[in-house]
Amino acid sequence: MIDREHLSYVNNILSIDNDTVDIQPLYDILTAIKEQDNVSFLKTIFSISKTDINIDLLLNVYDTIKKYPDLESDILDSFSNNQIKSKSRVLDLVEKHNFVNSDSEVIIIGSWYGSILIPGLASKVNRISCIDLDEQVLKIAKNRLFSEYKNIDYIAADVFEKDRERYWNADLFINTSCEHMPPMLTFPYWPEHTNFVFTSNDMTDIEGHVNCVESMEDFKTQLPERSTVLSEDTITDERGSRFILAGKISS
Repeated sequence: MIDREHLSYVNNILSIDNDTVDIQPLYDILTAIKEQDNVSFLKTIFSISKTDINIDLLLNVYDTIKKYPDLESDILDSFSNNQIKSKSRVLDLVEKHNFVNSDSEVIIIGSWYGSILIPGLASKVNRISCIDLDEQVLKIAKNRLFSEYKNIDYIAADVFEKDRERYWNADLFINTSCEHMPPMLTFPYWPEHTNFVFTSNDMTDIEGHVNCVESMEDFKTQLPERSTVLSEDTITDERGSRFILAGKISS
């Protein structure tokens, strides 16, 4: 591996056949590698690649990991292949059924970091309320990952314990964490007309999964009263099956 002390040789060799030589990006890359600075490394690589890729979120992620190294696995897991696949399907169903518009109020129950749903929805709706028991993940989402979005509220709370006006005005409820909490049937604050997209799974061996379901039909028994299912989907991976239900709640 070339080290920074040899860069003068690199510069001299390149200068033989090139009138203008700029090895500063190479110096920056080697410095980032030596200092294990992922953010600087990524910035330099993408700057010299001359692409139009928006890397803001990528930089936010690795800057957050630098700040919270003990959360690296957790943060990266929120962007895993399985998370991307299932939550992208949730977003597809939201679009398919025209569940939201620029005036819509969205509630995300068990939002975690909001890693995929926030950037997928924030520019399309009026307000998103992210509700989770874990105050730390909400603070990270608000202050580090998605600080540029101003229409997101982050609420550390148990959604089952307190009535909130925003529930009654919500156009869409999303819960991609149904396996972590009591059935949505028991949530007491459904408005007379709203839409929903819920996911659960049969992965009973994962810590925190206290309400897994065995099948799609089993999952349907946990839906709120007055629910009409518009779409259902199953996504499988090496750990089991994820079940997705989209629909509406009427009066």
